[in-house]
Amino acid sequence: MELQGRVATIRAQGLGLAVVLYEPPDVLAAFADQHRITFPLLSDVGSAVIERYGILNASATGAQAGIPYPGTFILDPKGRVTARFFEQAYQQRFTASDILVRLGGPGPAGRVAHEITPPHLAVRTWPSDEVLAPGERFSVVFDIVPKGKTHVYASGQEGYLPVKVTLDADPAYTTHPLEYPTAEEYYFKPLDEHVKVYSKPFRLVQELTVSLSREIRARSAEAGATLTIKGTLQYQACDDKVCFLPEKMPVEWTVRLKPLLVPTRREP
Repeated sequence: MELQGRVATIRAQGLGLAVVLYEPPDVLAAFADQHRITFPLLSDVGSAVIERYGILNASATGAQAGIPYPGTFILDPKGRVTARFFEQAYQQRFTASDILVRLGGPGPAGRVAHEITPPHLAVRTWPSDEVLAPGERFSVVFDIVPKGKTHVYASGQEGYLPVKVTLDADPAYTTHPLEYPTAEEYYFKPLDEHVKVYSKPFRLVQELTVSLSREIRARSAEAGATLTIKGTLQYQACDDKVCFLPEKMPVEWTVRLKPLLVPTRREP
């Protein structure tokens, strides 16, 4: 189970972890024993807590009655919601590692990051997760450091090529809008212009969701199944005197696939 593999990382960030489910305690206990779950699985029979959080799926009937829309709430010590992560489809969900990335967590502890050295930048790129199931939403991350006195242009800056990540189209996944940090305003004296740039270390987060298609579900059930994501990183760098030619670098990541796993509710 993806969350179990991230318990230590979540706690290292000063966060606790508990999961609220509508299944009865005996079902959750059996699931926890079978999969060696060490964090609390809280049974909300009747879905009272689920309903108070406003995430009850009222359209679900029969054995599914009472089920919530799956997602994650981040609570502060006083129990106030400070962030929430929800998808539209029941079997689509953010991975814990992707949420930690969105919350500004550190780099890939224990995982291999790929170092690339394009002109004028130092780039460390890595996937938020090494193993993924169909429907899981994850990230490919770029930690970028401009070298010396150089800067690159932020999204929306006209007249220059802004830094950008473009992933190759693939039916195995869908992409979401690239997340950019807040840009700096830079005055370029030679041209007497104010531009939006990044001159300090910054992070780009490109999220993807693994397809729930029949083909990807079948592939994920095969031993040794993998998914390769390819794309490009492009940018234009300048220093305080000159602008350099635009650059375009290929990037690639490979993750392993695993079958989708969910607890089964027993009929009365």
